Amino acid sequence: MEYSLFADESGISSADKCYTIGCLLVPCQYLKEFEVEIITLIERHNLPTDRELKWSRVKRSYAVINFMIDVVRLIMSSPASFICKVTWKEHYRNWQRNEEEAFYKSYTMLMDFCARRLNSEIKAKIDDKSDAYNKRHEVVEIIANHQLKGLGRINSVTKCDSKAELLIQVADLLTGAVNASHNLWLTQGKAEIHAGKLVAIRKIAQSLGWEQLHHDTYPNADFNIWHFPFEEYRAQPSTEHVKPNFDVKYTTRDQVS
Repeated sequence: MEYSLFADESGISSADKCYTIGCLLVPCQYLKEFEVEIITLIERHNLPTDRELKWSRVKRSYAVINFMIDVVRLIMSSPASFICKVTWKEHYRNWQRNEEEAFYKSYTMLMDFCARRLNSEIKAKIDDKSDAYNKRHEVVEIIANHQLKGLGRINSVTKCDSKAELLIQVADLLTGAVNASHNLWLTQGKAEIHAGKLVAIRKIAQSLGWEQLHHDTYPNADFNIWHFPFEEYRAQPSTEHVKPNFDVKYTTRDQVS
């Protein structure tokens, strides 16, 4: 089976203690149906179709938060999945040497993990970012396939403008929420964050059956959070089973204003 992968990142700025690369994985045979479901949710929550969905814009928009709740529900009840890798910068030696190289090594590890776990072929679209070396995505594809040795395959890695790829935008929302929650924990709550984003983080955590979002997961087929490096970050503050909660209530205007 072939999967389409849509990925984005969060936390690259020096202000963040961690960065996260997150990806939506959708079986290609289910892709059109999944995209229709996402568009239906956008319409249900009256989100503007001419404005890009971005975590950075999640502030007073309770509609976007409710959309995110429904996206998690959709992922939990469909063949799609969300997998992310949260890297604690302080303990990742490669980050101290060369941030760009370290970032794409993380991408390679995540691609390898996804293809190996699914033992399938993957066609990846990742958010385009300015790099000193503009063929990093090609290197990710080559190295990941070398490491996989036939236990899955990365058929392509393509950089895309997120404005033109709706599912990269969805990955942006979820990845941003996960990274913001982990950064809050790593800074002991000192990181600046809008109250609306705190509501979004809490709602997603509740959707996973958690009180907080800054945990890693036992291997999970629907929503997987991987902490890296393993020695310093695994199970910090704890590793949790995902217990899908489909009864999370929508937020209201007064809760984010």
